[in-house]
Amino acid sequence: MTESTRLFRLRLVAADSLPAQGFPIANGAPLTGRILELEGGGVEVVLAGAWDEPIASLRWKVDQVIRRVRRLLDLREVKVEVQPDGIDSHLKVALQLDLRRAFGSAENLSDETRRYAESEDLFRRWVNEDPAVRTSHAICNDVLELAGPREGGEVICEVLDEARLESLGLNLLLAVGRASEVSPPRLAIARWLPAGRQEERPLMLLGKGITFDTGGINVKPYESFVSHMRNDMAGAALVFAAFKHLVDANYPKPLLLVIPTCENAVGERAMRPGSVVRSYRGLKVKIDHTDAEGRLILADGLAYAEDRFHPAMTLCFATLTTAALQAYGHLATPVHFATPEVEAALSEASALTGEDLHFFPRRPWHFEGNRDDEADLKNTAKLTGFMPASAGSRNAAHFFLHFAREPFVHSDIFASTWNWGGDHPGTGFGATGTPLRTFLLALESMGRS
Repeated sequence: MTESTRLFRLRLVAADSLPAQGFPIANGAPLTGRILELEGGGVEVVLAGAWDEPIASLRWKVDQVIRRVRRLLDLREVKVEVQPDGIDSHLKVALQLDLRRAFGSAENLSDETRRYAESEDLFRRWVNEDPAVRTSHAICNDVLELAGPREGGEVICEVLDEARLESLGLNLLLAVGRASEVSPPRLAIARWLPAGRQEERPLMLLGKGITFDTGGINVKPYESFVSHMRNDMAGAALVFAAFKHLVDANYPKPLLLVIPTCENAVGERAMRPGSVVRSYRGLKVKIDHTDAEGRLILADGLAYAEDRFHPAMTLCFATLTTAALQAYGHLATPVHFATPEVEAALSEASALTGEDLHFFPRRPWHFEGNRDDEADLKNTAKLTGFMPASAGSRNAAHFFLHFAREPFVHSDIFASTWNWGGDHPGTGFGATGTPLRTFLLALESMGRS
């Protein structure tokens, strides 16, 4: 098949319903299938299986078959249709979105599924964009464009520039970003105030917005993925896409969007290893390593927004540590400190989306591992009496607990938001769109309660 192919149809059937005719594919694999020709030059791939596994496993297995079929038939720029026979509707939606990413188009999407697809597109577009374009200025401009009255409420936006940040004492954010003139330190804030509920405490969506991470003076080596560091603002991209999605859907509860953003550049104004900086919260932080910058800007943004807006809870997203990739693999998202309500909502949602979450509680040894002899804290943690690099994602998450006064949930999305392994379902090079949809489903569920 060539680019003239008009339709690619995926049909899922029960294990004993595979048609006898057609070209066999994936025999002996976890799924069994056949390729059938359609009128007009299209093809239908029929996959047979038990379909009783978790959606995450089924997404991966189906994707492996589709990749083989795509190479075999040279499928490009085709329309996609998914026709499960008696298969779970949530699996159908997940596969529709995967195939939409893989081929760029999909047929028969419901309005609700299309909304998730558009929000995922926005998330991925920000992450994939050239960092010379997706600067802190660009991020702030997009946030400001959200401002105005909406059906059922109002969005209020503002941006704090360097002068304002300095007067307020957000010195960690300033330290990280002051070497960059192209993408200087900014704090972007947006508030969704639904009619009749403006006085309720909001849910804060906090996202790391490092537009490019050189590592600073401790320059990031090639082995630490410096060539992919356009993705270091994925936390900002996720919270922006989530906030816009929820506001467009007239979310019933107040929301607070907070994005500290800048570039971690190398220059004469860059922060120095060994410097001690007084944070907005008043805690003194030693810059032990300039490539552990994300926790610094988030700590200041978190503390300032808590003091000013008094959120009921914060959901934080950041490509915080390569340790998340090393420890949990390239498809997983570690979620730290989820309350029972949040963990239950996320677990239910992830079962429907097939996005892999792992939950981790607070532990005192990780919290204390962020202490320093010279300052109150340092930005590289360790397990007391053990190797300095151990439990990097967990220790980094506990750094925030020194600044948070309200319930705080942190997701380290470094592994799952980028297609590191090359086999994320439906994804080519770059951003995956994960775990946006899981969190949207969970928040929508919590918003109805």
